[in-house]
Amino acid sequence: MKTKHVLYLYLSLLLGYCTTEFFDYNFWIVYILSVIIYWSLICITDHIFVRCNFPVLSTEKRVHSGKREVGGDIARTVAVILVPVVHFFGLTYYYSTEFTEYMIFPTAVRWLGICAVPMFMIISGYFKCNAKICKKHYFAVIPLLFTHIFISCIRIWVDHKFHGAVVDWEYIKDKLLFFEYGWYIRLYIGMLLLMPFFNIAYKNIGEKWKKEVFILTLVGLNALGPLTFDVVPSSWLIFYVFGYYIIGCYLYEYKVNVNPIFALMAFCSITAFVSAATYMHCKNNVFDWSFIGYAGNSGYSSMITVFMSMIITSVCFNINFKFKPLALLFKAVSLVSLEMYLFSQMFDGFIYKDIIENNVAFSHSFRNIIYLAGTSILLSFFASWIKKIIFMPGNMIKVFFSKKGNAEISVDQKE
Repeated sequence: MKTKHVLYLYLSLLLGYCTTEFFDYNFWIVYILSVIIYWSLICITDHIFVRCNFPVLSTEKRVHSGKREVGGDIARTVAVILVPVVHFFGLTYYYSTEFTEYMIFPTAVRWLGICAVPMFMIISGYFKCNAKICKKHYFAVIPLLFTHIFISCIRIWVDHKFHGAVVDWEYIKDKLLFFEYGWYIRLYIGMLLLMPFFNIAYKNIGEKWKKEVFILTLVGLNALGPLTFDVVPSSWLIFYVFGYYIIGCYLYEYKVNVNPIFALMAFCSITAFVSAATYMHCKNNVFDWSFIGYAGNSGYSSMITVFMSMIITSVCFNINFKFKPLALLFKAVSLVSLEMYLFSQMFDGFIYKDIIENNVAFSHSFRNIIYLAGTSILLSFFASWIKKIIFMPGNMIKVFFSKKGNAEISVDQKE
């Protein structure tokens, strides 16, 4: 059995678990039979496509040109756009709205939005897979913290000026030291400290199939718990961070070719099916955070999120074109993705103020999701570039001294 067949088994467990929501029969009989049927169908379909020289899934060594890759910029752009999308659901009473058939499509969009954080983790693995234990790597924490402090100070002022927040030392401490404005920054700093060690582990595994087993093990420990009723214990949940990170390392080394037609069909079908199952599970009630995932990490480690995030990032990294205006647009968003993440919630406080204060029904708000989330995205983008332009002279000085230092080193080496 190949590693891809284990991946298909994971998908079959997800689909089988969701299938039980549609049948009023013995849970275990439906679950086990569904998993067997799905796994058999997926493996047979894959075999047929391979025999027809049109494989569903294949890998090859990725060749890097050494230049900026538009695929990476596209992946970052998609991820940062999904941040305001997932915030939309937390600000428009989605989680307190009774589930009817109307909620199926919004739930599909919500599952898509949840992929934002996992995508950033995969992107980190892609671009940091060569990070080593050195001062340059660890000093990267400094500009990260500076950006957090600068934008947090702006947000504290906005909270006080426009939202009537009582700003005292306790308030400032919570926002600056405990990262209440950006929990992902705190998580990412921990990732940054451990990245070189995970890179060493990944690169010393050796053969490609062993690396795939490593990824499958991490994914299994992170995502199988809800699908196995904690036979795979939730105590391994924290490893979801590096499960995604190692996937990024793998995608940097290997180009995963996904049949585009099959990928689109699979993505839409799986998302629609899981969303319908979510509706059946929550019918006449509110959203259940523990359905196919753990409430403790908002579903970031759920199997549906794993598959959706892998498909999106794999496709994005493989995109390459030479149309400069579009490439520059993706680059412009990518360069300020961190700032956009931090600014977005500040603007959400204005955009969703009337909805929150007037308890506007979710169905009404969802009709305006493109306008609401889009406004947050655009305002965050412009604010982020204003911040970047303000600090551009400092960055230029930093680059100048960096080049000067490198030149001096080169002279010393020649001597």
